Amino acid sequence: MISAIYTFAMTTGANRVIRGARIEHVCGDPGLPPEKDYAYGMHIVQTALDALTVPVAGPTLFDPQASRADKMETA
Repeated sequence: MISAIYTFAMTTGANRVIRGARIEHVCGDPGLPPEKDYAYGMHIVQTALDALTVPVAGPTLFDPQASRADKMETA
């Protein structure tokens, strides 16, 4: 689940939660130029796709803004 309200998503039982940008623009930032907004959204979506390949034992947060080593946080 991609969500800007990631703490709520984790407490409701979603196993893989990807931190989204903002409530009204979960996978983007309209304040960015179009090419940067696209790249930003694609980075969030790629993080979500990568999260599908990671085994998890419960609610886990994947942060697109974190470094690779710090990308996962379990509840």
